[in-house]
Amino acid sequence: MKLKKTFTSFILILFLFSSGFSQISMKRIDDGILITEGGKKIALYNKEASAMNLDKGRANFFHPVYLPDGTEITQNAPQDHIHHRGIFWAWHQIMVDGKKVGDQWEMKDFIHDVKSVEFFRLPNNMATMKTIVEWKSPNYQNGQEAFIEEKATVNFYGEHRNYRIIQFKIQLRAQTDHVALGGSDDVKGYGGFSARIKLPDDVLFNSENGLIEPQNEAVEAGEFVNISGSLAKKSGQGGMLIYSANDFETANDWILRSKNSMQNAVWPGRVLVPISKVTPTVLKYAIVLYSGSIKENRVLKELNRLEW
Repeated sequence: MKLKKTFTSFILILFLFSSGFSQISMKRIDDGILITEGGKKIALYNKEASAMNLDKGRANFFHPVYLPDGTEITQNAPQDHIHHRGIFWAWHQIMVDGKKVGDQWEMKDFIHDVKSVEFFRLPNNMATMKTIVEWKSPNYQNGQEAFIEEKATVNFYGEHRNYRIIQFKIQLRAQTDHVALGGSDDVKGYGGFSARIKLPDDVLFNSENGLIEPQNEAVEAGEFVNISGSLAKKSGQGGMLIYSANDFETANDWILRSKNSMQNAVWPGRVLVPISKVTPTVLKYAIVLYSGSIKENRVLKELNRLEW
């Protein structure tokens, strides 16, 4: 089915403050919005399906995402999993009235209709992007009406020492009755906030109890996973720490892979959960991008001080 292109609004709001540091800024390029600090690239938000035209709904994700030294750390549409796309959140099981209407993970019968993007430059070398995205499918009201409204707030913090924090708050609210989400319908149950990043041969996964060995199914690791290895320029050390600020049942469950795949903070798992029309479902995560190495305890203290 050929889907009608939806026109979306784009709003830029800047609150300017005089300061001695480089400011975080945005620039509209091609099909996305590039976030920078003092000319250094941070991340590109893909607002619209790109000219590569893999599918009409391939939007609402961040790629490329950069380490502080300028290394592009994410991947988009790799040959082994062409539906993987940088930093994204998605689910296999999307149900309305007990019937599957689409697959957001594999982008089958699914449309991300980005209705608005706002960008706020704030004090203390911080900026916020707020998006409103309607979830649609040709299998629900012929793709003309949304069954979920997503509101995301993404905070970009200025580079500190050798790392940068990006904070995500994702709110999902049903637009009709009897909407439910679930991860993959198998023992892995993967789905939710995910990162497709480049994985060197020496990649390591670490959490509060030390090194983690990836398994086929989810592993319980704690509130964070630190993914490190030869990820920076000239095969230097670098990495990404993914932090879950949630308290739901699967908040400490992670699907981890050492090659050819994504890293996933599991929610809700295989079992479907209802999405309310009244009270939004709220998901809270952060990523820490670093070149060299980091002291996890120091970074965690900073993450715990963030407002959620």
